[in-house]
Amino acid sequence: MNNKPFALLALVLSCAVNSQISTARAQGTAFSYQGRLNTVSGPANGTYDLTFTLFNTNATGSAVSATVTNTATSVSNGLFTVAVDFGSAPFKLGQPLWLEIGARTNGAATFSTLAPRQAVLSTPIATYA
Repeated sequence: MNNKPFALLALVLSCAVNSQISTARAQGTAFSYQGRLNTVSGPANGTYDLTFTLFNTNATGSAVSATVTNTATSVSNGLFTVAVDFGSAPFKLGQPLWLEIGARTNGAATFSTLAPRQAVLSTPIATYA
């Protein structure tokens, strides 16, 4: 009896099952950022547009990513959570990065740059590894 067709079928099934398992564990490049936004009179409330850009230093320096804009972000009692996705390119092993954030009330003409920039720590950089 020839077992080649059965062996081939078993190999194909094994590859199909293994490929689904490996993609089920795939990790995207987006990360969650939680922040607090204050106005002159206290914690912000309402809808804001937010921008996020990665820089190579904590002040001045050069942008190492495109700017990501999250429009119509809900802010309640100053608190907000957004997903930010720069892709994997800016996250190089050992390169320190700082996140610069801009905010404006929904639909306003210009963004106000918030200070200071926030250090990006190991969790987003781990997606590169």
